[in-house]
Formats: sequence, structure tokens, C-alpha cells
Amino acid sequence: MDEQGEPTTQDRGTPRGEPAVVKRVLVVGGAGYIGSTLVRGLLGDGYRVRVLDSLEFGDTSIRALYHNPDFEVVRGDFRCVEPVVRATQGVDAVIHLGGIVGDPACALDEDLTLETNLAATSLLAEVCRGAGISRLLFASSCSVYGTAEEIVDEEAALNPVSLYAATKVDSEKVLLAARNQSLHPVIFRLATVFGWSYRPRFDLVVNLLTARAGSEGKITIYNGEQWRPFIHVEDVCRAFRMALVAPLELVSGQVYNTGSSFMNFTLRQLADMIQHLEPELEVEYVDNADIRNYRVSFERIRREMGFQCHISMETGIRGLQEALRRGLVKDYREPVYSNYQTLLAQVRQPNEQPAPEAEWMAPQFSKNSLWWNLNQANGRVEANGHAKPAAKPAKTASHAAAGRG
Repeated sequence: MDEQGEPTTQDRGTPRGEPAVVKRVLVVGGAGYIGSTLVRGLLGDGYRVRVLDSLEFGDTSIRALYHNPDFEVVRGDFRCVEPVVRATQGVDAVIHLGGIVGDPACALDEDLTLETNLAATSLLAEVCRGAGISRLLFASSCSVYGTAEEIVDEEAALNPVSLYAATKVDSEKVLLAARNQSLHPVIFRLATVFGWSYRPRFDLVVNLLTARAGSEGKITIYNGEQWRPFIHVEDVCRAFRMALVAPLELVSGQVYNTGSSFMNFTLRQLADMIQHLEPELEVEYVDNADIRNYRVSFERIRREMGFQCHISMETGIRGLQEALRRGLVKDYREPVYSNYQTLLAQVRQPNEQPAPEAEWMAPQFSKNSLWWNLNQANGRVEANGHAKPAAKPAKTASHAAAGRG
């Protein structure tokens, strides 16, 4: 305690007593791209699994699990208190995958994005504290680094250049502030996810390029020299599963870049790999205003959790090609396979046509958005609409004592 009787950072971060073994897991967004793969892995590990999902994209991705006595679904919107309270009852851990995902999708309705990605995360944290939940694992994104000249690790300054990334930064802060002796949030900054899933998505760069290469025989690469880190969806799920059994004193309040260093590629290198597997492919290179560019260090998660990606880019691309050739997707262009297209259909004005590359871009912040209004006063945004780089995070007392960071 400090002189005012408030808990110090170290008080808040020290697990109290011997934590119970996790047996029951809630996956928020469990019918989605990552979630539908994750819940199968959790069931295979012997957990009882509950999903909270609005099922906006239907339940095809999880319907085969309904007969499993260890699986249940709470259909509901995690922005609302009642379904969140109901879903968290009796579980030991929560994996939070819910929200509007992707830079372009988040830019379509900024106030809805803030309500879904930030306010709902705050609600979930408070409910988890009240429900006595121990582990709260959160899917953040490496997009919080925005643009960086050097390889960035978890202690690097954050530089979100899109609303999606900014809501991830703010959600991380909300969750880490909720940490106490009972609730232990763990943040996973995911590399750009790719690969086949039970709920396929083709608004992800690798998946979209692979589908276009096989269907049209031509792809367009925007800003080919820009760097991105990548991770297969099955490796993402493995990282979450490892965190459920990792010692609390190791992972509580920790932030992990999630991926592997050998999976950092330029977009040109990505195109070369796809072209190697589709030899007749034509590749066009175009520059645009998208400034995202970052290479990421994944040393912390490798050192502390022993995590490394198992699935290479080539293997993941081949898996997508096989699924498409087997006809598992009739038309990858259908809106159901795109978060951006689905939300666009809800908010687009009649006769409004987005630019062809809109699904790839990281749009600047709108100056009439709620996020802009909230953060302009305290200097967190610049005149051009981009977020200012966040200060380099300070080490907490518990991390400094452990020699981490």
C-alpha cells in the first residue's frame, strides 16, 4: 500500500494464493475467424468451452460442435451487460476476441467502432473482476506500432495510424488497469493473421491475395517494400492455449508480441512466395498513401513462453489453395467472407462506391469522430489526423523486479 492506502503496482500484480487450474473457458467472439479454430483446440485440450457471440455471420463455423457436452453458446452482443454477465458465470478464464476487426472496417463507422472495441472491452473487464475470473487474455494487434524504421519490441513507442489500432492501444490500457490480485490480464499483440479457418475471411492480405491469384491470375501489391509480421491462425490459437497453463506470476499483466521473427516479410516478398506457387501469376506494384510499415521482435514470447510459429507462410498459402480448389468457398468475394464488406453494406449510402484499394488501407482518423474529440484536448492526435506516438512504456514494479522488459 502507498501512504494513502491505495494498492501499489506490485500489490495489484501479485497473484494471491495458489491459483486454481483453469477448467472452464469463455471465448468472446468464439464463432469468428480465430475463435472457431480456437474453441476446437480448447475442447481437444479437455476444457469446457462457452462462446459468447452475436452470430452476425451465422453459426456455420461452430454448428458441428453443438453435440459436444463440453461446448455451449450464449448468443448475445458483448456490448450489453446482461449477456456478458450470463456468459462469464462459472468460468475460470476469458479469451477476448470480440470486436470490429481490421483498419478499413473500423473506419466505416467510427463511433460504432469505439462502442464495440473500447467501451465493450471496459465493460468486460469490470464484469470479469466482479465474477472472480482469474485470466483474461486479449487479442490486440501489432498494428499498434503503425510505422517504425527499426525493429520494434514490446517496449517500443506505440504509433497507431488507424482507429482500429488506436482502440487496441486504449483497450490494452483499460485491461491492464483492471489488473489486481484476482484478475490477471495478458495482452497478445498479434501479427497479421492468415490461413484457412472454419469461418473463412478474405479481407486479410494473404488470404485475399491467394484467392485472387488462383481466381484471376493477377494481383496488385500496394507499397511492396513495406514490412509486416505474419502468423497463421492455428499458431495464434496455440499461443492462447499456452497462456492458459503458463504460471500466473510469469504472464500476469504482460504484453506479448505474438508471432516469430522469421515471419516478418515485405509485401513484395509475400507476392514472390505466392508467385512461386502460382507460376503464371501476374503481379502489379502500386504505391498509395498507406504508411503502415513495421518489423517486430518476438523474442519475449519465445523466451518466456517458449512460443514459436510452427506453420510457415508457404504451408499456410498451400492450405488456402487446397481449400479453394476443393470448392469449400464458392466465391471468395461474397460479403460474408469480409468484415469490411459486411459492415459496408450496413452503412454505405446508395450509389456510394469505395475505392478498389479501400479494403487494404489504414484510413486516417476522422476529425469528427468521438475518438478524435476525446484525445485532441490531451494532445494525442496530430493535425493530420494521425495519433501521436505514445510514450515508451515504463516498467512496472513487478516487471522490473523480475528483470523483464
